[in-house]
Amino acid sequence: MRVTELLPDAAERPVRDILNRLDAAPSLLPFAPDALHLLADLSRRILGAKDLARAPDAVALGYWLRPANLARLGERYPPLAHGGLRVPAGVAFQIPPSNVDMMFAYSWAAGLLAGNRQIVRLSRRRGELADRLLAVIGQALAGSVIAQGTAFIDYDRDDAITAAISARCDLRVIWGGDATVAAIRAIPLAPHAKETVFADRLSLSILSAAAVLDLDDKALADVAGRLFNDVLTFDQMACSSPRRLIWLGPADAADPAEMLLTAAMAAEIRRRDYRIATATALEKYAAACRAAIRGSVRAIERSRTDWVLVDLGDGPAVPPDDSHPGAGLLYRCRVDAVAEIAPMIDRSVQTLTHFGIDRATLEALARTLAGKGIDRMVPLGQALAFDLVWDGYDLIDEFTRRVAIG
Repeated sequence: MRVTELLPDAAERPVRDILNRLDAAPSLLPFAPDALHLLADLSRRILGAKDLARAPDAVALGYWLRPANLARLGERYPPLAHGGLRVPAGVAFQIPPSNVDMMFAYSWAAGLLAGNRQIVRLSRRRGELADRLLAVIGQALAGSVIAQGTAFIDYDRDDAITAAISARCDLRVIWGGDATVAAIRAIPLAPHAKETVFADRLSLSILSAAAVLDLDDKALADVAGRLFNDVLTFDQMACSSPRRLIWLGPADAADPAEMLLTAAMAAEIRRRDYRIATATALEKYAAACRAAIRGSVRAIERSRTDWVLVDLGDGPAVPPDDSHPGAGLLYRCRVDAVAEIAPMIDRSVQTLTHFGIDRATLEALARTLAGKGIDRMVPLGQALAFDLVWDGYDLIDEFTRRVAIG
């Protein structure tokens, strides 16, 4: 069985040879100096590349990898109590998603911070940005001791290859939809191996109408920019991109607040020259119409082809048809209190972005839900900001083992 190895050296190779090399590679402890040095070098290369500097998501990755940020992350993981030691899981088999170009790099970096040797399978449907980022990672790996314990590969769907790697790895990480998770979970792991999966998720945004009405023009434009980042980066296809917009406050405040924000969003879309294909615009409107046919939709509001609000009315509401083409389709409802959104929440809900909501109110909601949904509550504009705690998992804990020493 052969695969295409992309990094550290591009070639067609037997899977067995790659796995043997990873087994023989030196091990690192979590947050090892060699790993931190490599990621800092990668940060400099990303932020110094003119073409990547034009891609906001690549710039965000570069900033996330800065030494100061990695040092702050490392402070979360002091030595274990009672004399124990945190060690890497071993060889990690990473299967990142194909719909977000940068995600493979974040997952690989998290695995490296945990000290693992890694084999990362990339989709052959990846975009140009992913290939450009791979080239920069290759430059950073050149001459590094970490190269021996790293393999970026791709191959067409082949359960035999996936099974061969799964049988040899110590950790399998699956980023993908429910169908992907189910298909790969059917492939056995070694009995000792761990598995972490990230299934289909969706996200919401809640905005205080009073807080929006209180903004001056400059602050309103800033809020529109943050909402643009959350919704339209990756064309709304990331699991943390909001699909539902909830207004907090009475209708006589929510309606004018929405008018202001919609106008500000239209200006932001023009400023950034965001465009979508005609086919996507038609599919977006078709999804809105299907929702109207199947359930209680009060109105469909369109701003050119860029922004479609499906108004579900007052009170907490779940879309009657939550199929989603992305690219600026939001299901909208209004509530009088944050606690009212609890019936909308289940385990499929990952992120709640918020504006004008105080921390005590958010904590009260989390206590009410008690694990029934929402793994992240972050300020508006931070939906896509990656963290080592994701989907309720602490990735360093998930990607390591603990050695008890008495």
